[in-house]
Order: sequence, then structure tokens, then C-alpha cells
Amino acid sequence: GYTETMDDKQAQIRSKYITLVSAEGVEHVIERNVASISRMIKDMLEGCCDGPFGDVDTIPFDEIGTPVLDLVCQFMCERTLSGCKMMNFNGLQRLDPTKDEDTNTAMELLLAANYLDC
Repeated sequence: GYTETMDDKQAQIRSKYITLVSAEGVEHVIERNVASISRMIKDMLEGCCDGPFGDVDTIPFDEIGTPVLDLVCQFMCERTLSGCKMMNFNGLQRLDPTKDEDTNTAMELLLAANYLDC
């Protein structure tokens, strides 16, 4: 019979996850099906073999900072589990609108979510 090798197992793990890289180079490992909530990421993954993202494990987002990409990943996970919309997202709710830093983060999060179409 067929015996799975370590390479087969690593390939299965790789195919289940994708790495999103922030502007600062911080890697966020997330399940492909969760990342596919983003229409942009889903299109990149389904574009398989045709473009620069064919059969990828890593997608760089040079224009999205680490704190915002972290929140986007949290949102995609929360949306996968509960179907929540951005306005009901716990990460957004925790931000304090009276603090400039949180206001800026909220704006960047909404812009990133719009850009990624998730």
C-alpha cells in the first residue's frame, strides 16, 4: 500500500494554510478557507498557475501594516465562525473612538477590509 511521507504531510499542511505578510514583513499564517473570505485573496488563490500568485503559500501586502493585518485576520476568522459583519466585529468594538491611535486603526482596518473585499 501507499505510505505517506513527511513531504506529503508537509504538502497537505501547506495546502491548508497561507501566509499573509504585512508591510513590516510580519507573517500571519491563516487557513486558506478563512483567507478566502476575502474575494481578493480568493481570486489570487483560484487564479492558480496563471499569474504571479499561482500555487502560492505566501501573499505580501506591502500597503497593510502589521496591527491592521492582524485585525483583518482576526475578522476573517471571526466571520468564518459566526458570520459577523465588520460593524459587529469584536476587534473593531474594542477600539476606543476617543483615542486618535484607535481612530486611525479603525479607519485603516475599514480601508484594508474594503481593499481586500472581505
